[in-house]
Amino acid sequence: MRRRTSQNAQAGFSLVELVVAMAVTLIIAGAVLQLVTAGQSAFRREPELADRQQNIRMGMDIISKDLYGAGYGFPRFAQVFSDNLDGVGATGPGGNDTDEIEILMASECPPKRVCDSPGTTITTFDPFGACERFPSLVILGTENQWGIFWADAPGKGASASCTTGGKARNGHAVLPHGKSKFHNPPGGIPWDPEWLLIGQVIRYRINLDAEGTPNLERSAFGGEDLDGQSSWQVIARGVEDLQVEYLNGTGWQDLPGTISCAGACDPPDQAALDSLVQRVRIQLSARALAANLTGESTSAVGNALRGQLITEIAPRMAVATLGPVSYTHLTLPTMLAQC
Repeated sequence: MRRRTSQNAQAGFSLVELVVAMAVTLIIAGAVLQLVTAGQSAFRREPELADRQQNIRMGMDIISKDLYGAGYGFPRFAQVFSDNLDGVGATGPGGNDTDEIEILMASECPPKRVCDSPGTTITTFDPFGACERFPSLVILGTENQWGIFWADAPGKGASASCTTGGKARNGHAVLPHGKSKFHNPPGGIPWDPEWLLIGQVIRYRINLDAEGTPNLERSAFGGEDLDGQSSWQVIARGVEDLQVEYLNGTGWQDLPGTISCAGACDPPDQAALDSLVQRVRIQLSARALAANLTGESTSAVGNALRGQLITEIAPRMAVATLGPVSYTHLTLPTMLAQC
């Protein structure tokens, strides 16, 4: 007896089955593609995010160190932040023009006693050593007066003009160095300085490099050229905004202002003390340098993966002046010991 073979047993997939199978395949393939794309995006994003955080933290650490030392080597009651630097830079991502900040302080070089200051020359009892490199900025002062000047060392930078208390060879500097930014009176200093310190005018700004990348830059000479060479150094790449606020006795201000005190400031009244900067608030904004990263924000200066860092620093000289220790006139050795 013959067996009958069913025709249905040899039939293929129906059109409906093929459509369903293709749809499922496409869904699975799309999910896998999304996972791969997300992985690649994270692979690009995370190193850029780490670089951005490292740059902004490094910049903030350096600024914080300078802010803490603001006023080192100066009389305790002195304005050691330059005025009129609010919004002097290009527009930042928040729509506000970037600030600059300028900090006055002495270097770590020990003070030199001045024995003679005729005209535009300064002579010290002790010779200048490796710590005093000219041309440079110098702080000249007494208990009640001070100023910061450009100075250069003539010839070998030594002389023997001190009449008493001097050694075989003394330090010898010439004012001015031809810079107009800082006070260089053409007839010399109208008062007799008692001490000399190598000074710094530390300035920070945001500046675009040749590739258009915003960077945080620092100069120890107020942004002035030094023997024809730029004094600006890049501290952190990708930092695109710097905002600065100053706290005094009347609240937070955009500018440090000026301080005034009648006579010899002995002692300053409450209004004068209120004008002294007590704390400085710094806000930095940095961007990742790569484009088309997940999590980018839009701004007035383009799309980028951004982050911010804010800190507040109390300059130690302000703490010394406004703290529990009452204000008294200090001689230079005492002042330096408490700085």
